[in-house]
Amino acid sequence: MDIDTPAGQRPERHPIGFTASGSEYFRIWIVNLLLIVVTLGLYLPWAKVRKLRYFHANTWVDGDALGFHGEPAKMLRGTLIAAAFLIVYSVGSHFSGWAALLAALAFIGLWPALFRASMRFRLANTSWRGLRFRFTGDTAGAYGALLPPLALVLLPFAVAGLTVASGEGGKPGAPSAAAAGLIGLCMLVFVVGLPFFLWKLRRYQHGHYAYGGLQTRLEADVGVVYGVFIKLIGLLIAAVVLAGLVFGLFGAIGVIGRKGSGLGVALIILMAVIGLASVLLLNILPKSYLQVRLQNLLWSTTGNEVLRFDSRLKLGPYLGLQLKNYLLIFLTLGLYWPFAVIGTRRAQLEAVTLETRTPLDELSRTAVEEDPSAAGDMAADLFGLDIGM
Repeated sequence: MDIDTPAGQRPERHPIGFTASGSEYFRIWIVNLLLIVVTLGLYLPWAKVRKLRYFHANTWVDGDALGFHGEPAKMLRGTLIAAAFLIVYSVGSHFSGWAALLAALAFIGLWPALFRASMRFRLANTSWRGLRFRFTGDTAGAYGALLPPLALVLLPFAVAGLTVASGEGGKPGAPSAAAAGLIGLCMLVFVVGLPFFLWKLRRYQHGHYAYGGLQTRLEADVGVVYGVFIKLIGLLIAAVVLAGLVFGLFGAIGVIGRKGSGLGVALIILMAVIGLASVLLLNILPKSYLQVRLQNLLWSTTGNEVLRFDSRLKLGPYLGLQLKNYLLIFLTLGLYWPFAVIGTRRAQLEAVTLETRTPLDELSRTAVEEDPSAAGDMAADLFGLDIGM
């Protein structure tokens, strides 16, 4: 894109706003849920479109909201393909090891291409100021990002199922020692390589977002992603040790308290409360930490010479929000879920700021001039596939 960006010019900052409300989304969510149940899942694409249109229409950048233009009938094709993969693999694994293996091979072989098609569909149907976004990633990049982790997760279990069905392994129903060792080895490689696989996938995604003639790239280094996961492991170990010490302390007090009158009952109630809090903390703390650190890392290193993003999501407030969400979802038997979704999305979006070295009006005007075809429906017609990614 031919835009003058004077050296040393301070970028303009454009906060992202999110105006959705929990009560409005609750009505959309409850109707979607009921219709999905009544139609045995066939309403899922229509439910997804209603949700995406509502979320996009309430996401604002510089006074203009995003738009979503996807058609449910086209999205249904992707939903049926994804469901067919899962059904064939599930049914095949119960009747034939060879069928399960073939289903796993088909899934591994086709899923990266379907993922790329889904990304192109989603971006081609998202607009801002009348101009559609684009996803420029190629098929080779999709396979490079997704093929190794998919193969490590699915193939060993399919091979193990084949050995069980073939009667190998020394006794009926038991996988062979070689198959069990293959599963263990692949799982070890997958766990150790998880930060790398995640980095590859995000680099493929964040490096191919386009608006007009502008295309983003991801500048984050894989070593930084490993650093996030190493800190996460340390956080998990500390949380488990702390929970164990608390349980041990109150367990010892409980044994002593049994000799007292009503102290034992009070301690049991207190231990139950602390136990629930520990379970919540062990579940919420690592998840919140990972979400915050990855969002800040990945989005703050996404951009180009003209524009980039800056994410400053704070762990403390975000962790408090998630604790409140989990507690209220539990107390309301799940009815608080849409309110929790809106609160989480608002925290994530409003922590992000778009920085540009040229006025947004000029940027969008030049983008339309350089890529006028993106304003139409052609892209959506060509990439009519969505698998829910």
